[in-house]
Amino acid sequence: MLRRLAALLLVCCLAVGGAGCSAPDDGTSTANALATALSTHTVGDVVFDVPAQEVQRELTELAQGIDPLWPTVSVTGVELAEDSARVSLNYSWNLPDQAQPWSYATGADMQRTGNSWTVAWSPQMIQPQLAAGERLNISTTPAKRADILSADGAAIVKDRPVRVVGINKEGLSEAEVEASAKALAAVLELDEAAYLAKVKAYGPVAFVDAITLREEVFAALDQTRIAPIQGVLATADTLSLAPSRTFAQAILGDVREATAEDIEKSDGKISAGQMVPAGGLQAAMDGQLAGTPGLTVSAVAAEETGTTTAAPTPGATAASQAAEAPTPARVLFEVDPVDGKDVTTTLDQGLQDAAEQALSQVDPPSSIVLMRPSSGAILAAANGPGSAGYNTAFLGQYAPGSTFKVATSLALLRLGMTPHTPVPCTTEVIAAGKKFLNAPGYPAEATGDVPLTTAVAKSCNTAFVSQFEKLPQEQLADAAAALGIGMENDLGLDAYMGQVPRNSAGTEHAASMIGQGKVQVSPLAMATLMSTVVKGSPAAPVLIKDRDGKAKAAAGAPLTAKESADLTTMMRAVVTDGYLTTLAGLPGSLGKTGTAEYGNETPPRTHSWVIAAQGDLAVAVFVEDGDLGAVTAGPIAKAVLTAAAG
Repeated sequence: MLRRLAALLLVCCLAVGGAGCSAPDDGTSTANALATALSTHTVGDVVFDVPAQEVQRELTELAQGIDPLWPTVSVTGVELAEDSARVSLNYSWNLPDQAQPWSYATGADMQRTGNSWTVAWSPQMIQPQLAAGERLNISTTPAKRADILSADGAAIVKDRPVRVVGINKEGLSEAEVEASAKALAAVLELDEAAYLAKVKAYGPVAFVDAITLREEVFAALDQTRIAPIQGVLATADTLSLAPSRTFAQAILGDVREATAEDIEKSDGKISAGQMVPAGGLQAAMDGQLAGTPGLTVSAVAAEETGTTTAAPTPGATAASQAAEAPTPARVLFEVDPVDGKDVTTTLDQGLQDAAEQALSQVDPPSSIVLMRPSSGAILAAANGPGSAGYNTAFLGQYAPGSTFKVATSLALLRLGMTPHTPVPCTTEVIAAGKKFLNAPGYPAEATGDVPLTTAVAKSCNTAFVSQFEKLPQEQLADAAAALGIGMENDLGLDAYMGQVPRNSAGTEHAASMIGQGKVQVSPLAMATLMSTVVKGSPAAPVLIKDRDGKAKAAAGAPLTAKESADLTTMMRAVVTDGYLTTLAGLPGSLGKTGTAEYGNETPPRTHSWVIAAQGDLAVAVFVEDGDLGAVTAGPIAKAVLTAAAG
């Protein structure tokens, strides 16, 4: 009988669509809908005890004050009491730069109306301390940005005096403001239209910055042109800067004020006025240098959300000012800032200065990398003005020319040759159908069968190309790898360590023997090669102290002490009997010149190279459009090694 009654009820329910037989909502469905509405700050289908549009306005304005952040809201329980219910809610805010979310519990009251529920609107369901008429506001307190230090612990990048130059619009007419903006843009050589647009976009009483200049740069301006400009201001401030605008700029990077684009892309992590990194170590090590900003979530009066404290009204009494003073914000959540930690580099400020001075008059892209072979420490990494801010020293990709003959010599030693083994240095050689010549002006007395050492010292192209059929390309690549070319190594900055193809054949293989073909290196890679020869074992470059770059050679057996000694003998001959006699005054110096051809012009254009060493110092010098290595790069290498020695 009971089964028949149940079946009858089921048929009845199906006949009427099931609506009349569904169990009354115990509040759970409405509570979940409320949590969704609060998470999306959209009323949706939830019924409140006040008009839906009023609740929607409240939610929208609350969200605007803390945009783009908003919490995830979940239901943790529904407690029923006859026709009422208390919903327990959990809020979880993922706040910028905070490891743990801001979480708290709140709740909402509901009243049953028939089979549905009505939610009692209250700002406390958003945050327990929030009062009617208040809004949420978020602000950040920057952490103190740490310094970038040189090897001796002195700050390279630190707070230095600057002047923020701009126009104060207060008391000026629109015409005067426009005239002043144009005049200041002309003096500072800024984009007039861009600055004028910025000035017009600001409020009627505002200081509109035009540029931030180092104190010494501002002092060098023609003050007689600046002083007459109406409203001009140059406020004193400090900014985290290197010793000069160009000092190791590509290595260190910059810190600048956030742009509108930075702010938009940050998803709330960056606010107006915040300093952000741009390139170099400032960007690569930003997580350590910047620290963690402090954060405050406050309850403020609705009209104060997103505003700053207004200036006192002229002529207002103290009493009236007090009456008009904004209601103090109430802190709902606060995290103190954590200051950044210094980054200590291996750079030597004096040697960096010397390297940059040596390149100051070089027009094409150029670079110098100075290393200490025993530790791999990069003492200087300079790029000339022609590099235009690009990190040629670490990222340049160029044929190494005859400097690569050091790697070829190692490969030949591994075939059984010695520094005394004779090799044929002819005026020309045909390899895989292509004619190879020596450099213009090659001395006739150094032709014929000459020791391998002489071929290195005089840089005889034909002697090395003549061996290409005896030396497989893979063994050439292995020898280059033993000297650091192509190694994996995490410097903390992007760096290109070069490549030697393992499958080059024919003409391309022959060209590889003299550092042409598809062989590519950076100045850093060649400084590493020179350092490895001096050290007698792999010398992985280091830029940040105590950083394990997890260096790994590209392939092949490592350099041995005997191989290092033989290469040192041959490279010393380059100074005593070859093309690098400019270093003869530096006791014990050794090196190799290089001139790499590129392009399709006749005669071809050339890159100028020198790698050299003295004691526990190794240097690579590169000039993109130079003369012979000895002519262009040689004197630069001498200047840097002399500065380092003295």
